[in-house]
Amino acid sequence: MLKRVLRNFGVVIRGRGIAGVFSVMATGLMANALSPTEFGLVILLHTYVMVIRGALNFRTFEAVVRFGIPLNDSGNEPGFRSLLRSTMLIDIGSAVLATVVGVLAAPLAGRFLHWDAQMVMWASLYSLFMLSTANGTPNGILRVYDRFDALGVQFTVAPALRFTMVAIAWAMDAPMAVFLFMWGSAFAAGHLYMLVRGLKELSTHVKTPLWSGFRWSELKKPENGFWSFVGVVYWQTGIDLLPKHVSVLLAGNLLGPAAAGLFRLAREFSTVLTQPAVTLREVLFPDLTRSFHAEDGGIHSIPFKTALIAGLAGLAIVLFSVLFGDSILGIIGKAYIPAAPLLSMLLLAATFDLASAPLRAAAYAMGKAGVVLRIHVAGIICYVALFFVITPLTRLTGPGWAAIIASLLALGLTAKLIAVTSPKAST
Repeated sequence: MLKRVLRNFGVVIRGRGIAGVFSVMATGLMANALSPTEFGLVILLHTYVMVIRGALNFRTFEAVVRFGIPLNDSGNEPGFRSLLRSTMLIDIGSAVLATVVGVLAAPLAGRFLHWDAQMVMWASLYSLFMLSTANGTPNGILRVYDRFDALGVQFTVAPALRFTMVAIAWAMDAPMAVFLFMWGSAFAAGHLYMLVRGLKELSTHVKTPLWSGFRWSELKKPENGFWSFVGVVYWQTGIDLLPKHVSVLLAGNLLGPAAAGLFRLAREFSTVLTQPAVTLREVLFPDLTRSFHAEDGGIHSIPFKTALIAGLAGLAIVLFSVLFGDSILGIIGKAYIPAAPLLSMLLLAATFDLASAPLRAAAYAMGKAGVVLRIHVAGIICYVALFFVITPLTRLTGPGWAAIIASLLALGLTAKLIAVTSPKAST
């Protein structure tokens, strides 16, 4: 299993690595083309949309993996199609609801973030891009069929398109509104690609049309803990959202749009570790789920070995950022060099998240998603409290200290959970 995990991880991380390069270059070009304040405004507006979508994101691909793998592997095609129909309806409903909320809540966001009437109007229009995000089920389908190569390609679509469009706007010395439109268009294109690719993969394995035999009563039948799992993952998604996106809005409120832009830039560079953490967790989850049902012993040994390797790799990148962070950010512009200390701190926090990723995947596979949620609730309470206490005192490094302490707390508690839980007890 470790060999397959490493193979899939390599395929996906290659895609995420290419995507990360494109994303950093696109962000850097936009930061170079716009003033720090304009750059911060674009980032805040996109983050507003990401927060709304994240708050209404049920990450149905997790449920497709958790419940779809046993159904698919046992040949229960009717049950598998029923599961996919339920998750598809959740996807569509949540995307539409997020769009409506994004449009209607724009004036409230404007008051919180000190936007003028034009920015509020742009926020409402930008929210329409969320209609493209109903793709959690296709995402899960690709994971069930071990098509991580297709996922690797999908990860590059939006960043590559974003870089291309931003480069054109940069060469034309375009105004902020053009950058905003291009950022959102690339975001939508990546989601639409996932939708098409996942459904195409399903058609090659399941010949019966997905919606054949559909009954609305399917949604009312909690089976094997499906709705409980969806609920836990939903709240876990909200917890994950706070340090990823909500923190940018908090920085904008406490420090202003220019500082929010610096914070977002540092976070963009820190994706060199945060993206692998997400990838590692998602790649391990299907195989650990199979391992748990097969009771082959890998559910304990693989996560800790992987966590150690991942943590050491992350620390090497942190050291590199400490030595060369100023030079890297200086390429974009001197105004962005003050974000260098924050960059190293966010990378250290991301290292703890990277080490925690395989442990969290194991906990999900063992049926301990609820406990993981409680662990991350404790971590996020710590993060928010420290964010508000430290940031006004230390300014830009405050979010870094909050992220480090919260991530370390989550890592320690998750490791303890896996160490004391036996597969037999998990059943």
